[in-house]
Amino acid sequence: MGIFGTRKAAYAATALAVGVALMGAPPATAAPEVTSAPDVQTPSVGPTAVIDGVPYVGAELRKQYDYDYAGCKNPDGTTPNGYRAEWLQDGVPLPPERQGEVLQLTPADFGHRISLRVHPSTPEEPNCPDATRVSPGTAPVKASSRAMGWTGRGNFEPLGRTADGRLILYPRTYTYVPGSCEGACPRYFGEWDEPRQTGQGWDAMGIVFSPGDFDGDGYNDLLATDAAGNLYLYPGDGNGGWLDRRQVGQGWNTFDSIVGPGDFDGDGYNDVLARDAAGDLYLYPGDGAGGWKPRSKVGQGWQIMDKIITGGDMNGDGPVEVFARDRNGYLSIYRADGTGGWESSAMLSGGWGAFSDIAGLGSFGHQQYNNLFAVNGNGDLMTYSTGASTGVLWGPYGPVGAGWNVFRELL
Repeated sequence: MGIFGTRKAAYAATALAVGVALMGAPPATAAPEVTSAPDVQTPSVGPTAVIDGVPYVGAELRKQYDYDYAGCKNPDGTTPNGYRAEWLQDGVPLPPERQGEVLQLTPADFGHRISLRVHPSTPEEPNCPDATRVSPGTAPVKASSRAMGWTGRGNFEPLGRTADGRLILYPRTYTYVPGSCEGACPRYFGEWDEPRQTGQGWDAMGIVFSPGDFDGDGYNDLLATDAAGNLYLYPGDGNGGWLDRRQVGQGWNTFDSIVGPGDFDGDGYNDVLARDAAGDLYLYPGDGAGGWKPRSKVGQGWQIMDKIITGGDMNGDGPVEVFARDRNGYLSIYRADGTGGWESSAMLSGGWGAFSDIAGLGSFGHQQYNNLFAVNGNGDLMTYSTGASTGVLWGPYGPVGAGWNVFRELL
């Protein structure tokens, strides 16, 4: 597989109208007016500490701060040298074994907000009462999304199914680049690990997809249908492999497309969207333990789409985004409202029928926002960044790999 580092120029796709009905979507409205931000008095001790990362089980949070002690002096007149920082869960310090520059989120963090408290690392700390700063808390931690990968490292890690039923995993290792990162400079350096086979016989299954972590153990899973319409959960083992499967549904052969959007209804657990032959789209909310809550209908008219693509939260605003390609090759975006319905939609651009597969697999640059990935006619794996809040796709970037047309689909 070829890996390339060249970043090509971006282009903005044109937003057009969309013909698919969304249950509960509001009509389009003019953008609200905004006012200038008020002046903010910056503390003399420097800006508030911030957290780099996304609040999902399996993700890494990293300390990011520019912290000095201007105006804060020790009794001898010297300035405190350095600082110490501690991770907080709902305002309470995490135990010592979880403190450090990086915090790996676990199932124990689910539903909690993480923040960071920074203060002078000297015995004379009481002499600087205004020096302590606490970052804003994250959103409540959600179940691991598909973007967190398969090896428990919170990484972009494509998984492909070949026509003969093999599953091939492409692990990827990211190394943090210390220092400030302004503009588009990378925070992480990524390298491909050796690909490895993680399954065979998957040609016997019909629809195969990842919902993210479906059973609540912190590792991402697969769901797959068989010819009889039974739905099976294949729990991930956190190292790219699988635990024993178990049946979690039947009658799923009434659906011709089933995808995992992530947390669609805002309860923190991962969900499933399924389309039937009539074009009706149903939400099957996950219960966080490998089961289901009652389904609801969330759309109609989706039979005009030949592919539904999910990638979780693509723009960092919290709710997930869903993409769909119609049979004429036009790609549209559907923004969820975070409560089980839709906020808005827009057609992005045409020409997507030239790609043999399109998938949301995470963030290639190990950044906050996920990417779309598409396999072109040459087998090149291309990446697209999403300005999903504005209905714009930027790209393509890459290619980031060659020979990807050997796969029936990317998972």
